[in-house]
Amino acid sequence: MTRSLGHFVWGVPPSYDAGSLYQENGIMAKQLYTGQVRTFGESMARSTTEAHAFKIFMDEPVELGGRNGAPSPLDFILAAHAGCLNYMTFFIAKELGIPVASTEITVQGSLDPAKFAGTDRGVRAGYQSLEATILIKSTATAEQIARLKSEVEARCPVSDNLTNATPVNITMKAL
Repeated sequence: MTRSLGHFVWGVPPSYDAGSLYQENGIMAKQLYTGQVRTFGESMARSTTEAHAFKIFMDEPVELGGRNGAPSPLDFILAAHAGCLNYMTFFIAKELGIPVASTEITVQGSLDPAKFAGTDRGVRAGYQSLEATILIKSTATAEQIARLKSEVEARCPVSDNLTNATPVNITMKAL
């Protein structure tokens, strides 16, 4: 049976054991995860990002100067959200003892390209809204699904980054 967690506006979990602790000045503290990627641009539209041992290729549609040879950076935002929602759904379902056999997740974003294009500085450059739908194959009750949805919404790291302001500091230097 496939059930929906519903639509919600707002997912990449840390690569460390969430329960890991370290001592700092004699006080037990949780270890912070620090992620890092490195991107090399070959043109305005095409780039390759190294993330751990993986390479991620990005491109833009032809109308934006690309070759449409790979997903765009905006597509990767949606993909990262869907991937994190998937992970958190399975992770939390296991934690709560809720059976989940599979998921199907759709994330859709809407954005006004006017700021990107430089024609209207008054609009936001990024997505104005995101809609996520999570379908799960499960025998769980409606109450279990509601609890799972609530926990996924509250604990998904990518959702948190998309929902809440995260300070971003950009440095640019000549090579």
